[in-house]
Amino acid sequence: MAGITSLTMEIMPASSTSLVIPGEVGPLQARLTRPGASRLAESSPSVHDTAWVVLSHPHPQYGGTMDNKVVTTLERTFQQLGWGTLAYNFRGVQESAGDYDEGLGEQYDLAAVVEWLRATESVSHLTLAGFSFGSYISVAQADALNADQLCTVAPPVSLYDLSGFHPKAEWLLIQGGQDEVVDPKEVLDWALAREQVPDLVWRAQASHFFHRQLVWMKQLLLGHYGSP
Repeated sequence: MAGITSLTMEIMPASSTSLVIPGEVGPLQARLTRPGASRLAESSPSVHDTAWVVLSHPHPQYGGTMDNKVVTTLERTFQQLGWGTLAYNFRGVQESAGDYDEGLGEQYDLAAVVEWLRATESVSHLTLAGFSFGSYISVAQADALNADQLCTVAPPVSLYDLSGFHPKAEWLLIQGGQDEVVDPKEVLDWALAREQVPDLVWRAQASHFFHRQLVWMKQLLLGHYGSP
């Protein structure tokens, strides 16, 4: 961990671009940072310069946006590793057109974002990352979008039926033991019942929103995805 900390202190702020992406019901607000936008990325031999992560945010009807702290922690950490990042707002959120569609239309939003990314950038490796509701959308679309990896935080298995999804992608699942929104035991049982069981990281003291645990999450991600 000490080595990781010394490296992350050298990170320069990544340069992000605000944009709109065509969606099923209108433009989707998004934020893009291309691969290699940090000093660490430029000096690291293990960084793949065409690896991307697309980030999906929490529930639109409960204040979820691409500016959520868990989402931005994921975003900035992947940037530090040299990956390209694309965060976006679901339909009806902030400047994205449309209205909340109970998880179905939001899957079309993710598909539209990934299709746009592949059409405009070089993408050799795609990770879908999501927090809470965004985890549900990412899991639901992982196979259809041929994702290489999944990174999910607090998937809402007690709120949505995720029993039929068995993603084939490599998968990191992060869950807090003090989650007050999603039943932690249900998440554990669901994860262990997948055909390909994800790498499960359990943070016993963490709440649903990982208050005071975001530095820990950052270090976890750097260690997990920064390994050669």
